[in-house]
Amino acid sequence: MRHLLSCFSFTIYLCALPADAQPSQQRPYRFAPIPMASEAQMTRTYLPFLSYLEQETGEAFELSYFASYQDLLDAFTAGEVDLAYLGPLPYVVLRQQSDAVEPLVQLLDQQGNSQYTCAIVKFLGPPEHHNSSRKVALTQPLSTCGYLAMETYFSRLGKSLEDTDIRYSFTGNHEQVALKVILGQFDLGSMKTRIAQRYQHLGLRVIDQTAPVPGFLLVANRHTLPTETADRIRSRLLALQPLSSETDRRTVQSWSNNLRYGATPVELSPYDLIAEQWQQIRADLLSEVHTHD
Repeated sequence: MRHLLSCFSFTIYLCALPADAQPSQQRPYRFAPIPMASEAQMTRTYLPFLSYLEQETGEAFELSYFASYQDLLDAFTAGEVDLAYLGPLPYVVLRQQSDAVEPLVQLLDQQGNSQYTCAIVKFLGPPEHHNSSRKVALTQPLSTCGYLAMETYFSRLGKSLEDTDIRYSFTGNHEQVALKVILGQFDLGSMKTRIAQRYQHLGLRVIDQTAPVPGFLLVANRHTLPTETADRIRSRLLALQPLSSETDRRTVQSWSNNLRYGATPVELSPYDLIAEQWQQIRADLLSEVHTHD
C-alpha cells in the first residue's frame, strides 16, 4: 500500500519560485522512508524535511508511504521512487535488485554515531528460559533489526527461528513489536535499540544487543533523480552540523529523529558484512514477505 503526500501543492510551489526558475521535472520527486512507525507519525516528521529539500533544490518533493519494505524496494526498482531512506539490509537487497541505487549520505544519531544496534526485548518479568517454546515478534522480513537480528541471537544459543518450538510473526514496524511484547502477545521481539529504550517505562527490557551495524542511508535513484539534484541534496545535508551549530539545530528541529542529527559521507565496505549475513539466512525472506505479512 502506498500513499502520496505532497509537501505543498504544485500551484503554491510554482508561485514561490523566482520568475526565471521554472521547474524542470514532470512530477514531484517521490521520497520514501522505510516504515518504522505509523503513517501519521511519519507524515508529521518527514514533511518538514521535504520542505527543506524544496527550498534548497528548487524542485518539488512528495512523501510516498509504503507499509511494506518490499513494496518500497519494488517501487524504487520500477522508477516510482526517486529518493529513499533505507536501513542497511534493505539497502543491500535493493542494490542486488537494481543498478540505479546511488548512496548519498549516511545518517547520524544524536551522539553523532553512524552505527547503531538492534535489541532483543522482552517484557519485565521472570528470566527468559531459552529452552521453552516461545512466540517471537519481528518487524518486517527485510528489516535489519527483524529476522536477521533475532536469528543472529538464536544462533548463539544453538537455536534458529526455523526450529519447531519457535513461532514468529511480522508485526509491520518497531512500534508494534514493542507494544505487542508489552501486552504479552509475544515472548520476545527484535527492534532498533534506540526505539526500544523509549518503551522502558512501560516495562520493555533489552536482554541482548547485536554488534554495531552500519547506519541508515539516504539513497537516490540515478535513473530518475537528476545528478545535479542528487549532488545538491548530498552537499546540503553534509554541510548541516546540527550537533554543533545552533542555527543548523533550529533548521532541523522539526525533522524526523532519523534525519535531524546530521550526516556523513557513505563508507560502503561495512555493508558487505550485512550482505554476507543475508546470504547465510536459512529462510527465504523474500518469500516471507508474502506468507507472513
